[in-house]
Amino acid sequence: MAVAGQVGSAYWPGCSPAREKYVASFRSLISAMSMGKQGARAKHLGIPLSTLSNYWTGRRVPSAVTLGAIYDAVRRSAAAVPDQLEHLERLRKSAARRNARPVPPWESGDICAAERMAAATLSAPSAQPESGTCSPSGADPARRPALDRHSRENGKAGETARALRAAQSAGDRRGVIGIAWSASKSLTHGELSLAAADLYASGHSALGEALLLGGRERGHEETMRLAITLIRTGLSVQADLVLRAALPRGGGGQP
Repeated sequence: MAVAGQVGSAYWPGCSPAREKYVASFRSLISAMSMGKQGARAKHLGIPLSTLSNYWTGRRVPSAVTLGAIYDAVRRSAAAVPDQLEHLERLRKSAARRNARPVPPWESGDICAAERMAAATLSAPSAQPESGTCSPSGADPARRPALDRHSRENGKAGETARALRAAQSAGDRRGVIGIAWSASKSLTHGELSLAAADLYASGHSALGEALLLGGRERGHEETMRLAITLIRTGLSVQADLVLRAALPRGGGGQP
């Protein structure tokens, strides 16, 4: 059980067995620090709390250089830390391998499975696949590029939604803010809309708002594009919310 102020003990859902093994050793290293709260640990290590949270759950794996710096910082703060950097680095390499995690359908080429997953995520009726379009041999080759892109979008959106729910369950408010901010910079309008649809559909409206409103400021053109994408995804109310949030505060009212 994590002590007060730490992130939750659950692993990120995308962790492979190799990554879970590495994360267990990484947690053991971090837990050797003299301070008990995760925020204080992150400050001592010189990294954002959201980054430490991602390392703690296995959502991200640090580089060899970053791991070495973290290890040195821990040894400066702890009374006794075993000389295990070499062993930890071997586990890190295994955990960081792309093929060390389960391969999702949108990367494996299983277009039918990816399309079913995409349809389950979207709330818009137009997103449902036509019956009979998939066969054991895969989708129509003419539709494959669009399906591949659509499936990748759903994969990133689903990953973001799961990360936000995990951070909320762990009581990591700063983690929620960090994930929302990062997503607002890295995800496309389509991916943001799909992630928001996932959150609203699962009853996490507060997380949906955090995702759409808690990131960086958007210009007028970008706000309009996001609003249009939300409407196409079936989130008209959320599109209105995004537009209202972009209005200048104070003054400017109708005469």
